[in-house]
Amino acid sequence: MALCAFKGVLNSNMTKYVSIIGNGESRRGFDISPLKDFSTVVGCNALYRDYMLEYVVCCDKHMCQEAANTVSKKTTIFTRERWFKQFQFWPNVKRLPELPYEGDKRQDDPFHWGTGPYAGVLALTFKPKAIFMLGFDLYDREKKINNMYTGSHGYTYIKRPVDPSYWIYQFDKLMKLSPDVRWIVVNEENWKMPKEWSQHKNVFQESYEGMAKFINKQLTKSK
Repeated sequence: MALCAFKGVLNSNMTKYVSIIGNGESRRGFDISPLKDFSTVVGCNALYRDYMLEYVVCCDKHMCQEAANTVSKKTTIFTRERWFKQFQFWPNVKRLPELPYEGDKRQDDPFHWGTGPYAGVLALTFKPKAIFMLGFDLYDREKKINNMYTGSHGYTYIKRPVDPSYWIYQFDKLMKLSPDVRWIVVNEENWKMPKEWSQHKNVFQESYEGMAKFINKQLTKSK
């Protein structure tokens, strides 16, 4: 756990927070609802099944369709340019923002950016001072698929753990391109952050326990 994760964040009334929520098993049992009281929350894929969200990213066409049929008009859904025309008559379905850079590798191709990294791209458009990342576990647990919605509708096609190398590379790009933004990666105490991320001075690791204490402090300040 990085003791300085919240340094410079706790005492700034001008700070704008964005919380991006992945669906890794590490966040199971952690209530993300209070995050909406002091941060802009961007959820990934099926998270809308369990929480009322302001923003949800669905890169998969079928997941976007399910979200469009499920969420209220108060939730804005972001999907790929490739799928947007099919949803252009849905007022709350929007195009994802363009990537903030260009590259010639396969990992740089926008179509090879998944929902998680695109949630990071969307988060940066809010020009925050800090981005909290919850549930971005990256690695499988004991060679099992690490996703809270494994086996449910829209996830049955996933038969094996996903190689996280593209996610690591793409978030590394975002972290490098936003040196004034503090990226606080929340996970379990024994979770190992990729070296590509930890090399950045604006990236910190925090436990869920530490995040819970931070949330309580924010809610206490707002009373």
